[in-house]
Amino acid sequence: MKYHQLKAFVTVAEEGSIRAAARRLNVSPAALTKAVKELEQALGVSLVLRTARGVQLTGLGQQLNVRARLIVAEMQRARDDIEQAQGAATGAVAAAITPAVALTILPDAFRAFRRRFPDARVNIVEGFPGLALPRLHDGTLDFAVSVVVPEMLAAEFDHAELYTSRLLIVARRGHPLESVTSLADLVDADWLMNPSPESSSQMLFNVFGALGLPAPSRVVECPSYAVGRSLMQGADLITAMPEQLLAVEWARDRLSVLPIRDAIPQMSVQVVTRRDSPLTPAASMLLDCLRDAARRHGLR
Repeated sequence: MKYHQLKAFVTVAEEGSIRAAARRLNVSPAALTKAVKELEQALGVSLVLRTARGVQLTGLGQQLNVRARLIVAEMQRARDDIEQAQGAATGAVAAAITPAVALTILPDAFRAFRRRFPDARVNIVEGFPGLALPRLHDGTLDFAVSVVVPEMLAAEFDHAELYTSRLLIVARRGHPLESVTSLADLVDADWLMNPSPESSSQMLFNVFGALGLPAPSRVVECPSYAVGRSLMQGADLITAMPEQLLAVEWARDRLSVLPIRDAIPQMSVQVVTRRDSPLTPAASMLLDCLRDAARRHGLR
């Protein structure tokens, strides 16, 4: 197996089309097809099926794709390591950033990062655990900044706290339950929650259990900030939100903090990385810029 063959195969798997993959890699469809066929010959198996609707992976192709994506990503990071160690301002960084960070400290951090790496390619996605951790696992992401319960993370991940924050229970202004003071009054409410078991939603469910209460069962699972924002503004849902998000204009103007007297542990914004994959200089720089921005904003 050669790198260019794996790169061709992974790109075909992602694009679902020979032509689309060839355009992305800036090679001819014939050259890309040849690379994939050479990989199939080297392994002695069929990896892709060509259909009228594009390309589909065989069962063995799907199995190879899991490892091939990680190999290709690590090879690119190895190249970035050498080039950046020699002073290059290029390379690539891919990160998942939770909305609480994206809407507060990320802009400052990104400006500082751009001064050091003006030509780097940057890919940033939402940092909800259910979306971020699988992509961190397969090598698509360099790191994730997410609200997680560290004890719930898989052993393959390392984590370091960026800062802690209060977790507030909120609802739209005028919600029938906006004045309740106890979680017991919210057991039967409609909740908006993150479905990932590593998220702060799990931590909040643990609080219900510690109080001898059943966990809420009427739950809308939503791993999207944009969709969640829309639901919170237009429906009678309850959710838990980091206090930093209450400073954002839409939340400040439209949401109410419920005066809950029960003790709710602070949430932890964690930097999550793969244990077996050191960060490139560019990825490390973006993380350093995030830490500096957090300190400037008074977050600890």
